[in-house]
Amino acid sequence: MNLNYLAFLLISFIPMLLGWLWFSPKSRITKNRDLVVSLSNGKLLWLFIMSIAFVYGYMNLIIHQMGFYELFFTDIMKGSAEAQATVDKFLAEYGNKHRHLGHGVFHGAINAFVIALPFISVSLLVEGKNIKQLWYPFSYWLVTSIVVGGLISQFV
Repeated sequence: MNLNYLAFLLISFIPMLLGWLWFSPKSRITKNRDLVVSLSNGKLLWLFIMSIAFVYGYMNLIIHQMGFYELFFTDIMKGSAEAQATVDKFLAEYGNKHRHLGHGVFHGAINAFVIALPFISVSLLVEGKNIKQLWYPFSYWLVTSIVVGGLISQFV
């Protein structure tokens, strides 16, 4: 399966860029100054590694052809010509199905609601904070998930 690794790398910067814009003290969106964190080089590197992990995880959730390919991956690595032929035939026919911006946006939004929303909600409840504080970080994750999902589906 051919993936665009340059697009993957460039898309990995988007969660960091949107986070910088969203949580910046100069941003009109930021109401809670406690969210702004001083970032050293080590923290930036860690954020980029987490951003790569986020985009990679979404890539596996959004590009359905990867799931099909992964079914046969072990057999292909063992040298099975039959498994490779099955994958090649399938990808030749369905390799570009659902690989457009709208499909990625749709899955990005779904992923934000089923992944980010529960984590943020539980975190707020455990910390004893008001559930009204949910909307600010969740809106960041919703926008980020939509943008990243759409770009993954279109370009990776």
